[in-house]
Amino acid sequence: MRFRRGHLSAAVTAVAAAIVLPVLVAPAPAAAGPATCVPFGTAQLPPGAPATGDRTGFDDLPRHQGTGAPAEVELRTERMQFNKYWEFALVGHTLIARPRHTGTWRVVPLPSCLRGQLTAISLDDDEMVGIDGGRWIYTMDNVTHSPRLWNWTSRFGAMLWFGDGQTLPPNTVRPHGWALSVTSPSDNREYLDIAGRVHPSGQAKMTMIPALVGDGSRIVYADPWLPNDRSYEIGSPLGGRFRSVALSASASTMLVINRYGDMFTRTFDFDSSGSDSVFFRYSWESQDGLPSATDLTQETWDRSTAAVQLPAPDWKRQPKIPGEITSAITVISTGPGAERSELRVEGRQNGEVGYWRKGLHDSTWVFVPTGGPLHGPVLDNTGQDMSAATLAAPTPWNLSASLPSRTALVDGQTMIDIGLPYSVVDPRLLDQIGLSAAPSGYRLSVKHFDPAVTTREATVTTPDGIDIPVLLHTADGMRMTPSQPGLTGTPRHLIGAIELPDDVYATRSTDPAVAAFYRGWMREKKIAPITLSATSTDLVIR
Repeated sequence: MRFRRGHLSAAVTAVAAAIVLPVLVAPAPAAAGPATCVPFGTAQLPPGAPATGDRTGFDDLPRHQGTGAPAEVELRTERMQFNKYWEFALVGHTLIARPRHTGTWRVVPLPSCLRGQLTAISLDDDEMVGIDGGRWIYTMDNVTHSPRLWNWTSRFGAMLWFGDGQTLPPNTVRPHGWALSVTSPSDNREYLDIAGRVHPSGQAKMTMIPALVGDGSRIVYADPWLPNDRSYEIGSPLGGRFRSVALSASASTMLVINRYGDMFTRTFDFDSSGSDSVFFRYSWESQDGLPSATDLTQETWDRSTAAVQLPAPDWKRQPKIPGEITSAITVISTGPGAERSELRVEGRQNGEVGYWRKGLHDSTWVFVPTGGPLHGPVLDNTGQDMSAATLAAPTPWNLSASLPSRTALVDGQTMIDIGLPYSVVDPRLLDQIGLSAAPSGYRLSVKHFDPAVTTREATVTTPDGIDIPVLLHTADGMRMTPSQPGLTGTPRHLIGAIELPDDVYATRSTDPAVAAFYRGWMREKKIAPITLSATSTDLVIR
């Protein structure tokens, strides 16, 4: 979620196995809280100047005298990281740095409570996070500027990045199963919606720490503007069932890989996916014919410009690598510009260690030799598509709900039309304040409903008992208090839409049941917005 906003004052008033992989490190018991000597840092303030790469003060840092510093840093791992200007490494618990591709390794000074405590690092853009033995997250700011400006904070989470702190989940796949992702106004500037339309990211940042957990089929993410819990997830590929052994992320673009070398990428963030209707304007309808806004303020308020078209873009399968590879994978931003990223996968060719690389949308991998040791275990990379070979079990939640009458005073479309931030309005609240809706006679049913997944097949049953196949799209609602992952007995709010698939839409003039549903409930549109409230046993739709 956007953790530095030009609308800060508005935000305050508006109130965010068969093989060795995946490796599950036995987690150390987390302390009651993070170290207390870094309660505040510039990461919690509005963004500063664009990146400069200034090295002033670096030569004043003490030289690293020991061994163990990497000769090359071309991959991002728990022990070594890089951005456009700097390289970092952990040698034991000592953090060292040097200018990119050159110079002497020097020791990065740390606050007293972090000295000798860091066990892992991750870097993207001008932020770096360090993890201590209790899995607590610490953020170092200004990592595209002079070392004299580097500073730390232990704060994380709602409200407004002043939460008490966050940890990596105890069941995180380690060491290659998590990463820091930052989208900045200076280095990235924009992103694409599902229609391929460019949208400005605004004069703030989007940041998150996605992490593979459990068997590798679940991706939870921490966001410094959202509650410190495990409730926010990114549905993994293949309907949330793809089991990954490694994850990398940069500028909101994620790369995952399974034990057989099958890879998927997705560009995703809380803000761009439809969940933040307080600061972003979304639409489920085509925005063809509308011009793109020049900045986020115009896009939010000027309805003559194109909104962010939903649903959020889904996972894209990447071509397999024709050679030996490991689980050490890396995404790096090559912006500015939307989805300008490079993918890297460690491997060997003709016995020489290096990495395979390609642009996000390129079709061919190129091997770059580097020498040195491998940083990840070798995968059973085959030329075949094995992405469905180790799917996780489907979720147990089979839900059904009456579709509300279209004569209701307030529904999902109404809230979009009047500009109400409907990602914060649970439909059960509408019933509680007297804005109830009579049943329409149509009923929606969905099997194995996974709230983390963006799109899944569902069925609408007509009053005459005829089933119509539909697509049910969803995105998470905005929660400002801690919650549980998945579905429980506590209602979970989502926004969404019901869409007629292309083949069903094509029969709207010839199939009487489809025609009636299209003319009546769908209001002669291919896609209709809804708002949902789900528990493990029931579903409410408006």
